[in-house]
Amino acid sequence: MSDGQSKPGKPYGCLADWGPDTLAASCNVCGFACWVGAARVRALMPSIKIGQAEPPAHPTQTNTSSMSLELWWIRLAYDGTDYAGWQKQSEEVRTIQGEVDKALSLVFRSSIRTVGASRTDSGVHAQGQVCHFEAPSRWANSNSRLDAEAALRRLRLTLPKAILPLELGLAPSGFHSRLTAKKKQYSYRLSTTSLVMPFDARRCWLCGDLDLEAVQKAIEALSGREMDYSAFSTGENDPDYHGSNVKSVDLSMHVKGPDQIFIFAVSERFLYKMVRRIVGGLVEVGKGRLEASSLELANRRQIPTAPPEGLQLDEVIYPFDLNCKANERV
Repeated sequence: MSDGQSKPGKPYGCLADWGPDTLAASCNVCGFACWVGAARVRALMPSIKIGQAEPPAHPTQTNTSSMSLELWWIRLAYDGTDYAGWQKQSEEVRTIQGEVDKALSLVFRSSIRTVGASRTDSGVHAQGQVCHFEAPSRWANSNSRLDAEAALRRLRLTLPKAILPLELGLAPSGFHSRLTAKKKQYSYRLSTTSLVMPFDARRCWLCGDLDLEAVQKAIEALSGREMDYSAFSTGENDPDYHGSNVKSVDLSMHVKGPDQIFIFAVSERFLYKMVRRIVGGLVEVGKGRLEASSLELANRRQIPTAPPEGLQLDEVIYPFDLNCKANERV
């Protein structure tokens, strides 16, 4: 694969540079991510001996102790259906962070560990997840300089199709994807009809008929004021059980059709599964099982947790524009 433009020379790790007996034709991503193709060929055919000298066994294993590190940020979109959430777990469990760390480690040829702004749960989606990481300022064994545009292209080639890196750039000094964030916006999609397009069904909750006027009244009762959100926590195991770290949540509803009912939630901080529990409570109101005026005072056990597939992290909001750093070169 190529981006349609010829590139002068060959990047470090190109199979065509490894000797006359190479499998250069197998490197089908030569042009701007040739070494990725090389790594894949080597993984599939570990017994191949190329040329007179063996290339590095793992281009991702770089000793960074004597190298200067740069702080980077990345914005991601992903379909969380087939992943066990954001946070990396064991090697046997597929997570978004695990896939992103693995891909970044290939691109930067160093062990990378990201820190995400939101630890989305299993099955939850994102179109604006932000994470930061540190990486060496130079490629291993190379005099080449790595710029954000080239790294982003390589990253898109390496990640699974369900994960799309949208933007990548150098971060301001002291930036932290979670601690620097001012607010986060989530959206939850509901459908009152079972006639949902197949590619949308995995991204919404088919909840049945709702009284949307009652739902709107409940939203107005909960939105934009300080209150105790412990009814929307998961219980005493939640470290923020009493809601002391949540000042207020701005809620709104947008109805585009019976299969496109969106609940938006914006806040500085959320309790664990809080948005899904707010939506669960709103659906109970819409079905007449709870009163809109009493939702805040409802017993926690009365409020169900909405399923994960309807939830999406829309945006992480910072007090400055990260995009101004997106195209800087290391």
